Amino acid sequence: MSRTSPAWEVIQTLVNGGADPSRLLELYYWTREPGIVELIRAYLSMPAATQRSLGDFLLNAKPRAIAAETDTKGRLLLSQKLTVSNAQPERLRRSSANR
Repeated sequence: MSRTSPAWEVIQTLVNGGADPSRLLELYYWTREPGIVELIRAYLSMPAATQRSLGDFLLNAKPRAIAAETDTKGRLLLSQKLTVSNAQPERLRRSSANR
C-alpha cells in the first residue's frame, strides 16, 4: 500500500485521531475471520430493539453455554444451558441507558 493511497490516509486519520493502534490491528484481524463482516452487517441491519435484545443476551451469557436451534416455524431459539456457575441470576446490563 502506497503511503499516498486513500487507505493509508484513513489509517493515518484513525491513528492520529487518538485511536489505539493495537485496537486497530485487532479490528483488522477480526475482519479476516470468514463471514464476520457479513455477520456484523446483518446485526447492524436489525431493528435497534432487536440489536439490544440480542446484544444483552450475548453479553450476559457465557458463550460456551449458549445453545441455538431452529424450531419448525423457522424461529431461532437461543438459550443458556444452566450450570452451577451460571445458575444464579446475573445483573443485566442496562442497554437502554447506554444507547
